[in-house]
Amino acid sequence: MAAMEAAVSLFLPHPSSSSKSLLSPTFINLFKHKCRSNSIPLLSHNFSLSNIHLTARKLSFERFSTAQEIMIPEETQETTQKRKLYVFNLPWSLSVVDIKNLFGQCGTVTDVEIIKQKNGRSRGFAFVTLASGEEAQAAIDKLDSHEVSGRIIRVEFAKRLKPPSPPSPTGTSARETRHKIYVSNLAWKVRSTHLREFFSTNFSPVSSRVVFDSPTGRSSGYGFVSFATREEAEAAISALDGKELMGRPLRLKFSDRKTDESESENQEEENVEDQSEQ
Repeated sequence: MAAMEAAVSLFLPHPSSSSKSLLSPTFINLFKHKCRSNSIPLLSHNFSLSNIHLTARKLSFERFSTAQEIMIPEETQETTQKRKLYVFNLPWSLSVVDIKNLFGQCGTVTDVEIIKQKNGRSRGFAFVTLASGEEAQAAIDKLDSHEVSGRIIRVEFAKRLKPPSPPSPTGTSARETRHKIYVSNLAWKVRSTHLREFFSTNFSPVSSRVVFDSPTGRSSGYGFVSFATREEAEAAISALDGKELMGRPLRLKFSDRKTDESESENQEEENVEDQSEQ
């Protein structure tokens, strides 16, 4: 019996080993019992015990590897977020290759995505991913407010995308409000066509409208401009807030839904898509 215990102890892991629990006293006693019940000399099973020990270590390694694989996607997502840039107010003529070459001055560009309309025309903004967070920061430092083909481009870190909210009972109205800009300090003679032309110089508005006072029929001095995406609406606010239209600086912000709905009956509206088809 003493010889058996001594032989088994040779295969026990060192007390400091992380696999100590894999050859527990219960396992060893079971092994001893098996040897006695079958009258098999312990030494003839040295190789089997060693194999069991190695297998146990392999299982331990595989379990650790699985845990690592679970953690990697989350880490990659965090890293990608720090490497991805949102670039807007881009010239419409810029191609993926042009943007890649531009940002290639600051590091290795791994991906370029230009956001386009249904007709394939650029919306004037894109997402650019670089190889590291340091290169992305260098691109912001160098290219933000940089002039490209006569336009001042803006570069910032892309924001984390949020899951879409449940659809509203009002259908497209709520969805449209999220991408609608409230335009104030309008000159009295400004009409929806003027708003459309003003925003179409750099962007692709879906619709524009000016609000009028119903008793007098006079302009209320403000209106709304809608965009297909929130990103383009944000870019328009950033680029055009404070710019003059007919001698007055415009004030731009995202539309408040209550204000929008309360004035829905007293407005002149022009749908840009309808105008383009005529």
